Amino acid sequence: MSFQLDRLANQLDWNLLRTFMVIVQERSITSAARRLNVTQPSVSAALRRLEERLEVQLVERGSGRVFSITSSGEVVYREALEMYGGVVRLNELSQSSEQVLSGNIVIYRSSHLDVGFLNALLAEFQEIHPGVTFSISSTPCPDVVRALQQRVASLGFCTRLETAPQLKPHRLPGQEFAFYCGYRHPLYEVEQPDPSILAASDTVGFEGETLSGPLAQILRYRARHEIGDKMSATTSSIVDLIEMVRHAPAIGCVAINHVKKHAPDLWQIPLNAANPLIDIYALVDTDRHLTHAERQLLDFLEVNGVLQSSKTT
Repeated sequence: MSFQLDRLANQLDWNLLRTFMVIVQERSITSAARRLNVTQPSVSAALRRLEERLEVQLVERGSGRVFSITSSGEVVYREALEMYGGVVRLNELSQSSEQVLSGNIVIYRSSHLDVGFLNALLAEFQEIHPGVTFSISSTPCPDVVRALQQRVASLGFCTRLETAPQLKPHRLPGQEFAFYCGYRHPLYEVEQPDPSILAASDTVGFEGETLSGPLAQILRYRARHEIGDKMSATTSSIVDLIEMVRHAPAIGCVAINHVKKHAPDLWQIPLNAANPLIDIYALVDTDRHLTHAERQLLDFLEVNGVLQSSKTT
């Protein structure tokens, strides 16, 4: 038996496990192929070879392309995640608690959020532990969740919560958004906006401003208050959105604190309604092996009220 297990460990192709991991995350052979930049038949073949090599059925095939993950598939998926995370963190695992705290911590945050509160805390943490570095990626909400699922990221901040049982959400105070225009728009510096101009204006926004996206609330707000008749441009970057609002004759919805700090020249359009409040969550993978630096950062964020205490949840 030990010989068979040893042979499996030596001969199993990691790429098969990685392909299966992506299939589970995408819930689709076609989407997995697109993400891996390979053909659909090659993904199907990889799945079949992995099932043959492990001698277990990993998915239940239904009619058409519909399938579900078997209980064995769930076990394999969890193990694949753990291995993937271990490979990513190989350079961290030799660190011991007796050494000076060091290592790189990867954080993903939604590109439409203002994370000034986080930047200040990370700077304070680095003053205490100068050997720790941070890699911060600004991406759409689904990519934040995906990075945590793949165990590439240590911590994530986003708006929308995906179905990911192992990701523990910590709800943070919501961010207030408002509608702005630049100097080229006819409502610039107008105290009482004409509803007809407001309704006929072009709008620019984030890619998540769709009915099924993380910023669906903003889209519904636009429709409810008749703001803009069409979306002329979208972006995933808060910086690019600010620039579009500044230079185009269009209206955009941006976090108020971000505009105050980085774009005070924009005009906040006065509206007879409360501004939209967007929920924010900090996400932590509760099943993930943490490096010493990651654990210290999470403890630090708990003390500073960003994360809920693990002792009370």
